[in-house]
Amino acid sequence: VIDNLGVGFYSSFLVAQKVIITSKYNDLGQYIWESQPDVSFNVTKDINAQQVQRGTKITLFLKDDQLEYLEETTIKNLVNKHCQHITHPIYLWSENTKDHWQVINLLHKQEIENKFVTQKLHNHLPDDLAFSILCKLPLRSLKRFGSLCKSWALLFENSLFVNLFRINFISNLHSFYDDTSVILCLQESYREINRKPSIFLLSGESFQNVDKLNWLDPLEIRLSDLNIVGSFSVNGIFCFVIDKNRSGYLWNPAIGELKAIPHSPIEYLPFHVFPIMRYLGFGYDCIRDDYKVIRSMQPDTREDQDYTKWDYTPLCEIYSLRSNSWRKVKIDVNILSDYGIGGDFYLDGMCHWLSKIDGDVCLISFDMSSETYYTTPTPIDIPLDICNDFDIDDVMRYVFLLNGSIALTSNYEYSTTFYISILTELGKKETWNKLFTLGPLPSIARPIGARSMGNILFETNDGALVWYDLNTHKITKVDLKVPNGAIFMVIYKKSLVQIERKNN
Repeated sequence: VIDNLGVGFYSSFLVAQKVIITSKYNDLGQYIWESQPDVSFNVTKDINAQQVQRGTKITLFLKDDQLEYLEETTIKNLVNKHCQHITHPIYLWSENTKDHWQVINLLHKQEIENKFVTQKLHNHLPDDLAFSILCKLPLRSLKRFGSLCKSWALLFENSLFVNLFRINFISNLHSFYDDTSVILCLQESYREINRKPSIFLLSGESFQNVDKLNWLDPLEIRLSDLNIVGSFSVNGIFCFVIDKNRSGYLWNPAIGELKAIPHSPIEYLPFHVFPIMRYLGFGYDCIRDDYKVIRSMQPDTREDQDYTKWDYTPLCEIYSLRSNSWRKVKIDVNILSDYGIGGDFYLDGMCHWLSKIDGDVCLISFDMSSETYYTTPTPIDIPLDICNDFDIDDVMRYVFLLNGSIALTSNYEYSTTFYISILTELGKKETWNKLFTLGPLPSIARPIGARSMGNILFETNDGALVWYDLNTHKITKVDLKVPNGAIFMVIYKKSLVQIERKNN
């Protein structure tokens, strides 16, 4: 038996002066194996100690210079570092936790696929301990657990579990946000003459530090009517569009490189036809090592013209940096409709945005490599009795990334209560889970975006910007004068990737 334990077991003598193993198998007797590093071992039948049902207990008698391994923190760090591959829960009992055992291996870092193991967990764990384990799992894993046990399928109907899951969801720092910064781009109102955008960097624990950046100054282009595509830089690269002349650009501010996106042939239309462009997403095709931009184009007539001989069917185009050209894509035109509010972002190879399809608001998730997409209907999280004449068209929705998960905020028009749901699985409406209800929040108008650790940026009715902390429920004003115009929030990660090198 000891030989089967291998080197990992014998390494215990690095810290212990003596090791005792007490083991029992089913109905057989209980035996003790005892050894020291420099002497042979003894095996005896244990007839005095209290018998255990089944299992093995290993007792280490530590050397005088290795007493640090009696510290609770040291044990936790060892388990977290070396035992994440173990699917069974590992418990810790210490003098500081006399009332219960602690689960100290983070089960959310692996998938437990073994149904036998899962069922054993359910059969032997009390609810409070099961909740403390399950609340650390990602939503997709929780769905799998729900198929094994009826009570686990209804976890989000249990207020105690929802509260535990909510706390854990907010407090975990997702690796997506490592080494990132919050960038705000403020565009002055259309009424301003010679208007131009300003870019600010928000930093500090509460993002209280605001610094203006001169990134745009070296760019020799007119920047009025600037719109940033998406809520995240992709490998340090931004995509932005100048609405006035419909010019698009790829830009890496870290190295000052700017790449103009060529115009598409479909943009050259008769004078009577005006193209309405909607840039849906900017992302990376990891299979072809290519950056892509996807947009829709809706031909429209000018107000004083009637050009009925033109085809006004909307179409979709994709720009490839590798080919430096646009091409038409056959796609259901319904997913191209402009929801108007929405939000859009790129995550793990997919661009996400909101569209209105047959009267229903849906999340569109477009794979930049396969150029296929998922359609996920959004829920009505708002109580239908919020007003006497409830109208679904008055429900305002905004999609964004919250701690690494796709999130949706909903609020009734002119209402300051916001409902936040998290999506478990693309394409399935029933996998939205409502986690947060915020408010009423006086004077809050709409969400702008989110940062790590549950910090959401809102615009107020008077045009100010505030952070709402989901942990503390505190509202912190951003020390920044906001113009009466467009506001873009982008999560930026600095990179030295060269745009043209990718093209070559």
